[in-house]
Amino acid sequence: MIAVLAVQPMAANAASADVPASVANEAPNWTPSNIGVDAMACYDSNVVNGPGGTSVKNPIWLRNGPGQGCGNASNYTLQPGTRLGGWCYTYNESGSKWYYVSVGGEAPYGWIYEKNVTSDAVSINKPCR
Repeated sequence: MIAVLAVQPMAANAASADVPASVANEAPNWTPSNIGVDAMACYDSNVVNGPGGTSVKNPIWLRNGPGQGCGNASNYTLQPGTRLGGWCYTYNESGSKWYYVSVGGEAPYGWIYEKNVTSDAVSINKPCR
C-alpha cells in the first residue's frame, strides 16, 4: 500500500490570517519586481509604498493588475479575515477602485477590488503614481 501526502496551498491562508494587525497594516519596504507597464494595465510599475491596511471580506485571490481580467498574483484564494497591508489605490479605466496590497506585510502582493475588502481600506490613502 502506498500513502500519498497532499500539500495544501491553503495553509498559507490560515497563517496570514493570524498576523498581528500592527504587522499586517504595514506595506513592504521594497518594490515588487514582477510588475511593469501602467496603472490601467495588468502589471503596474507605478506603485508607491503607503500606509494602511484592511481585511479580506470575500474569498478572493490577488490580481496582477487593477482589473477583473487580470491574472492571479497570489496563487491561492485569500480567506475572509486575512489581513492585508496597503501600498496605494488607483481607479482603472472602468472607474473601479483597486488597492495594491500585500499579505501580512510580505508576499504575495497584488491588486484587490474595493468591494472585496473591509471598510478600513480607507486607511490605504496614497494614490498609486
